Amino acid sequence: QDLRFADVGVDSREWYLQRLLPPEAMSIPRRLQHHDDGFDRAAISVPLLELEWELDDEWTEGGAASVSAAQLPGITFGLTYPHRRSGTVPLTQRTRSFFPVREGKRSLITFVDGRWGKRFPGWVIPDGRYVCGLSEWYEEHKLPVGAYVVLERTSNPAEVVIDFRPHRMKREWVRVARVERGQLLFQMQKQAIAADYDEEMIVAEADAAAIDELRRELYKRNPSVTELVQELAPQLMGLSTQGTVHAKTLYSAINLVRRTAPGPIFAAISGNPRFNAMGGGLFSMARA
Repeated sequence: QDLRFADVGVDSREWYLQRLLPPEAMSIPRRLQHHDDGFDRAAISVPLLELEWELDDEWTEGGAASVSAAQLPGITFGLTYPHRRSGTVPLTQRTRSFFPVREGKRSLITFVDGRWGKRFPGWVIPDGRYVCGLSEWYEEHKLPVGAYVVLERTSNPAEVVIDFRPHRMKREWVRVARVERGQLLFQMQKQAIAADYDEEMIVAEADAAAIDELRRELYKRNPSVTELVQELAPQLMGLSTQGTVHAKTLYSAINLVRRTAPGPIFAAISGNPRFNAMGGGLFSMARA
């Protein structure tokens, strides 16, 4: 009954001092708080539904059924901006089986660094659909948004190996977001990267504090997903020599300032007459 302690173990056999828990284990970070925009799933093409399944967002509801990952020794997923900044991994249809999930209760686990073998604590937060405790690990390995993160099982259900796909450090052209006069703008810049990543999802930020401030402002204004798509899609198309933007890029960019599952974003761009579907998840501006 001592309120200084939190139940973090199976059958209430493990307890942890609440003051030692990280903030992300006590309350859901704002950048992970999902905005539930209703949308018509029938408006999304089959290729985009397949893309939605590939992204495996933890807030996707009613999508294509996922093949059970319970027997897989390991899985790989692309790291999104909200989880990169929050030091978390998502609890999705594929990742949930790697963690001891107790509905409505936190669980303490141990992460094992697949590079160096370092062990450190993590906390499973079912209500927020994430596992936290990875901020230092992400920073230590300088992982960009879009990096391929690997989860591997161990013989202990309370231990999970976390890894990434390293490569030799090199400078590469990536999308960089900045805030100017209250607007989110993008440009291409070179960044030093030492990990494999999804080219459609990678996005960096020029000023994290400015992005945070814009997110707080947009939280008050509460623009619709349709409005965000109309504002950001043309900008992102301008970065491409073909004048196109991939649906995954738009999903990654919008999640800089608003935690949104891919479904509403895909429906918004598919149903907007300003944009043409080019196939392969690509969209361009419609001709007048």
